[in-house]
Amino acid sequence: MEVLSFISLNQAIAARNPAGVTNVTGTHNQQSLIYSGTYRFDVTQTINSAGHLELEAQPFLVGANFQVGSSGTFKGNSPEKYALEVLMYLQNLENTPGLNPQNRNFVSGTYNSDNQRYEGSFSIPVTFSLNPTTGVISYGANPYLL
Repeated sequence: MEVLSFISLNQAIAARNPAGVTNVTGTHNQQSLIYSGTYRFDVTQTINSAGHLELEAQPFLVGANFQVGSSGTFKGNSPEKYALEVLMYLQNLENTPGLNPQNRNFVSGTYNSDNQRYEGSFSIPVTFSLNPTTGVISYGANPYLL
């Protein structure tokens, strides 16, 4: 949820999105407690020396000041690469019965090798709160996988 929101915010800034594309959309529904939307990333497809197919999202944002964490699962050095890693990771976890006993499918995506695009949708459960003193609204992803 965080990286998708980061992309959405940055693609709305003309200097950071010179092509003016909207590759990530997202909506928070306060009644259903769902963050849903779509994503679309241009990707390059390669086959590494071991014969494994690799897909890598191509950056479209400029100067977004994205910094990947250290020692984590995801290594993408741009928000687009990082987001695609996270989304594909979630899709894999959703397909693992031991981690998804309720068989939820909140992230979908497909790769089209003809146009070299990976795209899909998400519908992630969220937590929502309002600080009565400061008025600050807080959203967060609500874990659904074990």
